[in-house]
Amino acid sequence: MAAAPIAKEVADEIRNKFTALATDTSKYYEADLERIKADDKLVSRYLVHSRDGKPPKPNDKDEAAKMIETVSTWRKVNSIRELDYSKDPDHVLTSMYFRGKDLDGTDVLWVEPKYFDKTKRAEFEKYLMWLVENRPGEAECSQVTIILVLGDVGLTEADVEFIKYFINIFMYYTADVMKKMVIHNMHWLLNGIWKLISVLLSEGAKKRVIFVKNKDINKHIPEASVLACCGGPDPYRYKA
Repeated sequence: MAAAPIAKEVADEIRNKFTALATDTSKYYEADLERIKADDKLVSRYLVHSRDGKPPKPNDKDEAAKMIETVSTWRKVNSIRELDYSKDPDHVLTSMYFRGKDLDGTDVLWVEPKYFDKTKRAEFEKYLMWLVENRPGEAECSQVTIILVLGDVGLTEADVEFIKYFINIFMYYTADVMKKMVIHNMHWLLNGIWKLISVLLSEGAKKRVIFVKNKDINKHIPEASVLACCGGPDPYRYKA
């Protein structure tokens, strides 16, 4: 769901509505405020995200402004701009990683929950925030395709709380970043858990969740770029 350019006056209207909400500027990063003032593409992402794939409605600019305020507050509370995993992150955290592009040229975020360590959930959450903040093309408000690799994940390996957090990041605290989520080889035992988790998704987001097996993944990722863990020829393999 790419954000179509919006007219300057529409972006300015959303900015003005946000400014009316942002009475205490100490709650936000100055750099975030400056970007909102200058970046029409980012403002358009908030508008698209708020519409959730539905036609424009009378109050969608108000909803976009409220989302900007919520996200801007959350970013400072969670010290997003202070996070730095660029050097020697805990190896287990790197079971989430960017590698390759999908068929449309969108960067792919691979996620292997099999290797998550529940005792380090807080660090996984911070690392995810840092990955999204430092993703390729972030300055251009790029989207990402997420591949959730569940082939070897059963009930005992599923960290439901982290997966909920993961989804919440893309639902409520980033602006139209998730292009789609491809769920690979989910075991039927996880169907009940998925039903509980999927209620966190908006109707628009649910349409961007795709379940695939090995034979179908190349409908979304170029065959040469499919990782070995998903039955493809790319030899890269995360090792715990």
